[in-house]
Amino acid sequence: MDPQDRKTESDGTAVGSATAARPAAHLEPDGSLPLSGLPLAPVPDRVDPAGIMFRGAPRTQPGPAMPYSITQREQVWADNLHDLIERAKRRQWNASTDIPWAAGRNVAPDLEDALAGVLTWMLQQEYAAWYLPAKFIGQIHPAYTEASIFLSTQVVDESRHVEAFLKRLYLNGVGLREVSPGTESSIKGLLMQEDFARASFLLHVLGEGTFTDLFHLLIEISPDDATRQIMVRSLEDEARHVAYGVGRLRTQLSAQKDPDLLGQQFVEALEGRLSFTYEVSGLPPQVQEALAILAGGGRSPAAQGRGVPRIRQFIAELNENRKRRLLQASFSEQVAEHISQLHVRSSGGLM
Repeated sequence: MDPQDRKTESDGTAVGSATAARPAAHLEPDGSLPLSGLPLAPVPDRVDPAGIMFRGAPRTQPGPAMPYSITQREQVWADNLHDLIERAKRRQWNASTDIPWAAGRNVAPDLEDALAGVLTWMLQQEYAAWYLPAKFIGQIHPAYTEASIFLSTQVVDESRHVEAFLKRLYLNGVGLREVSPGTESSIKGLLMQEDFARASFLLHVLGEGTFTDLFHLLIEISPDDATRQIMVRSLEDEARHVAYGVGRLRTQLSAQKDPDLLGQQFVEALEGRLSFTYEVSGLPPQVQEALAILAGGGRSPAAQGRGVPRIRQFIAELNENRKRRLLQASFSEQVAEHISQLHVRSSGGLM
């Protein structure tokens, strides 16, 4: 039986017998055992907020009530979870030994300063991407354990990004730049979200979607190979997080009689938080200016003549890619365009 088939079961219902014969797990040719090789119980549509055990365990009485807030498949499930978990485990990296740190020396001062401005802002965002999944893991019913496993890999990924960014910031003695109060307030707004579906949409689809595009740009314009390798490895991590967010959103939309109605609820929530939306899915003007210095190779008029057009092009790419991800998640063309334009309206000060 496909472990991702949609079923409904009560957490308090006995399921089978502890001694009943079950199919053996399926090993891969190399002897490995992914979760997809296990004869798991079907994923239920919903469960009672009770019990502390994986789905399908036999019970003689209901489990104790628990403060789970995520008890429905559509809130947290993505059909690509098993694959993403395996990819996350295979592609872990070490921020101490897997980056060629010596290659980050002797960067021109203007470029080092610009990079510090970009990385300081990115570091703030990484804290949000680190803390938010950690906040919700304990609220997910164990019936959806695979989602908790994947979000745990994200916690590890984001903590490693924070470590790598800090090391690059201090590598040449520059360190952190001034904290942006607006960015900090926006991140607080994200971290205070209590609805996982909305939080995942804002973080995984909008926020980390922007970061995948930003990592691509920084691979292109990094002033040194140490920074470039940080971005290459971080991009692979971030792509997994976005893939989960899009897959989770697709699951949620497919469960709706009127997917556009849910989309409109997202739109209304975003319209009420225009400045917040800008911070979690856009680039502040000062970050764009620093990126233009990196893209052009300096602060001279000639360098700015190269850098500013490239960042303008990048902003257009951000908008196109955001809409593409929304369409992939199964939003209608109308709702995807509305959300994309909402972002454009909120992101004042673009070059």
